[in-house]
Amino acid sequence: MQKPLARVFAKFKRSGSVDDNRVGNVGPRRTVVTPENVVKVSGIFQQNPKNTVRRIASETGLKRSSMQNILRNSLRMFPYKIQSHQAISIKAVRQRFDYANEMLTMIDIEIFDVSCIWFTYEAHFQLNGFVKKQNWRFWESENPHLCEEKPLHSPKVTAWVAVYSRCIIGPFFL
Repeated sequence: MQKPLARVFAKFKRSGSVDDNRVGNVGPRRTVVTPENVVKVSGIFQQNPKNTVRRIASETGLKRSSMQNILRNSLRMFPYKIQSHQAISIKAVRQRFDYANEMLTMIDIEIFDVSCIWFTYEAHFQLNGFVKKQNWRFWESENPHLCEEKPLHSPKVTAWVAVYSRCIIGPFFL
């Protein structure tokens, strides 16, 4: 009964694993953070900083984690999110400001009952290939403060829900 246990222990001492069939995972890890790889990755990201780590990893044959190590530790680059905002005219900004001031005045003089407010939320799912902003990264050593405008009226599906002081309404898909 103790011989199989002794063999497993000896195998573990010998290879660092109880499974000898794992060729390539035994022994010290090889590093891929070589000067050649650092120069290669640096050149690729200087040409197009919007490249994804996964795409460049597949092009260079490096692991994604190795790419991230090179970018963060060797090149001191970090993934910055690209901010997106809706293009809005100055006239629309003024109209919103005037409406907000009018509502505050109505609440102050008690013409408007605050308990009658409905809180709504909608989520838009773009149909034209516009991706979610949390998937966008821009690798740079300093924050570039990029902002990309998107079209105001692009085809999309909207999910909508409302919360009222007495109930929840929805969700509805438009």
